[in-house]
Parts: sequence; C-alpha cells; structure tokens
Amino acid sequence: MPGSTRCGALSPAARANSAASSARATPRCRRSHRPTNAGTTGASRGVRCPQAQFVWWGRNVADSLRLTSDDVLFTCLPLFHTNALNTLAHAMTVGAGCVVGGRFSATRHWAQVAQAGATAVYLLGAMVPMLLAQPPGPQDRAHRAWRGLSPATPAAAWEPFRERFGIRLVDGFGSTETNLVIGSTPEEARPGYLGTVRAGFSAQVVDEGLAPVADGTPGELVVRSHREHAFSTGYVNDPVQPSDSWRRTGDRVIREPDGWFRFVDRIKDVIRRRGENISSFEVESAVRTHPAVAEAAAFPVSSELAEDEVMVAIVVRPGTDLDPEDLTRHCALELPAFAVPRYIETVPSLPLTETGKVRKAALRERGVTAGTWDRARTAGRAAQA
Repeated sequence: MPGSTRCGALSPAARANSAASSARATPRCRRSHRPTNAGTTGASRGVRCPQAQFVWWGRNVADSLRLTSDDVLFTCLPLFHTNALNTLAHAMTVGAGCVVGGRFSATRHWAQVAQAGATAVYLLGAMVPMLLAQPPGPQDRAHRAWRGLSPATPAAAWEPFRERFGIRLVDGFGSTETNLVIGSTPEEARPGYLGTVRAGFSAQVVDEGLAPVADGTPGELVVRSHREHAFSTGYVNDPVQPSDSWRRTGDRVIREPDGWFRFVDRIKDVIRRRGENISSFEVESAVRTHPAVAEAAAFPVSSELAEDEVMVAIVVRPGTDLDPEDLTRHCALELPAFAVPRYIETVPSLPLTETGKVRKAALRERGVTAGTWDRARTAGRAAQA
C-alpha cells in the first residue's frame, strides 16, 4: 500500500513463538522511550516510558480486543505518539500482522483498511463522526475489520457506526503516562462507557481535594498500577515518580454503582456558566446529532458575567445548510437550558493535532469573531421587532 508500512509478517511457527514468549516473559525496566502526549489543551510534553510499559500495553489491549495471531491491525496514527507505538506492541504480543498507514483521510480510510486486509482498526473518537459524515458507498463494508479501539467516541455514534461499517467499537481509558487501566471487550462494551477497571490496576473518582466521591458523582479520575513499570516514570526533566503512585489524569468521569466508568470531559475543557459545570463533550455529542453537522467542537469563551459562555465551532455536512436557530432548538431538546450554545460559527475544518484530536486551545484563543452567530443578539433583535 503506498504511503504505508507493513510489519509482523511472521510464519505461523514464529507467530506462535512470539506470543508464547510474550506470555511467559516478566517485563523489566530498560531504557525509556520518550513519546509526547496529545497536547490538546496546551503544549505537548515528553514522557519517559520504560520499555516494559509497552509490554503491558500489548498484553492488556490484546486481551481487551481479543487479538490472535490471525489478526492484522491497522493504524493511521503517527509513530511519534504512543497510540501507534502501542499498536505495534499489541501485534508483537500475539504475533499478529500490523500495517501503519498514511495520514488519516476520511475519504480514503476504508479503502486503506481493505487493502491492508485488517481485522482490527485503531481510531480516536473525533474520527468516528468524520467517517459517518462521508457519503455512503460500497467501500463501507468492503473490508474484513470487525472491531476497533476508539477512545472517547460519542454514545450516539456507536450503533450507526456498527450498522454502516460493521465495526464493534471498544472504548477505554489509557494515556501516554499510564496504560489500559479501564476497558472492556467487543462483547461487553457499552456505548458511552469506558469500561471497568482491568486486572493489575486501581481507579478512583475524587473531588478537588482528592477525596473519593460517591458513585454517580462527577470527579477527577486518579489511577494506580500494581504491575511494575506499567506506567511511565513521569515527564522529561521532572522528578521520577514511583511506579505504584496514584496518578492524576485530568479526566472528569463518573463511576456507576456497577463499576462502569463514563467519561464526562477533560477538566480543562469544562465550561463554567451561571454556576453550572457544563461538559463540552456532552454539548458536542448533542450538536453532532443534528443532520447538518459533520464535526463539532465546544469550548468556553469569556462572558460579560465573569464566567464562561458556550461556543461551538461546526463543520457543516456536505450538501446541507446549517441554520443556527434551528441548531439551538435542536440542542434545547438534548441539553439543559444553561448548556445550549450561545455562540455558533461554521468553519471549513477544525484544528487538529497529528493524532486527530481537536486543539481546543487554538479555538479558545481564536474566540468570538466577526462571523460568529450570537444567540443573545438574535433574541434581542427579535424582542425589539
């Protein structure tokens, strides 16, 4: 495949030996690799990742996705980021094949998956709406893939994605700094949920003072490993963190009474309006259910009342027109009144990181422009008419 790299082309005997060796080996801490984190809310930082961390990633995700030596894994994410590096670890763990494609393209993605002969794909939540926004075609099902790891995928997109592309999505919590602490399997996965705590790890939901909160209450996710060297040793130039220390994640989540975790938002992306905390993730999920919306990003902008106002940047679905007033009426059916966006702006594309995540910092810096639609101003003109 042009622009891609194929690896893991092992004989059946070599694949079996690779998987057996991985299962027997005890990971040890050797020289660290230094990938960067995503940098969605600020500048990316280098992370010290011991080689054993990738071994644990391989074992944990291979179990979650039910990978075997018969699989071929496909990723189009960049190799300087832990997501794609981990894909290689997953393949080596079970002796599977692995194809690293070129830069993500919503129009060419399924053709690349088919050409790779992939049985498992690696996505990010932001990519799923982009793929769903493409016109349906024969390429949607002309592939062998049947499951995909796709963190932070909106719940409303799970079933349409499975029906159209034949892919069962699996979510989970993991980061460059940690491992697959929370996850599920294709059989167990619940739309909108990360999963449950996996063997060898602990997770809690805490308040601002780091005290545990009750089930059903939003708070910050903190995680801990009971497996040596399964987590990073910290950021480059920072002190080394003990491998069994609690790590703050910056993710706002809810733990249900049955032990399943649900992602709410990145703490830095929470919008504070009129005394209420608003999840930008939930606003985006509601906005994306409008038929004219292909992609959306919600973020805070300054308010005259010293808190935040909700703004959304939207990429319109090809061949459609977006009426901002119709969108706000749509959102009012899905969201509490205080969370309905005040500002709406259509844009040709959203600013993305190299891993396909929206760069919220760039949107906040841009803020309200001359082309932004203002719900309050429109309501004021209507009252004067």
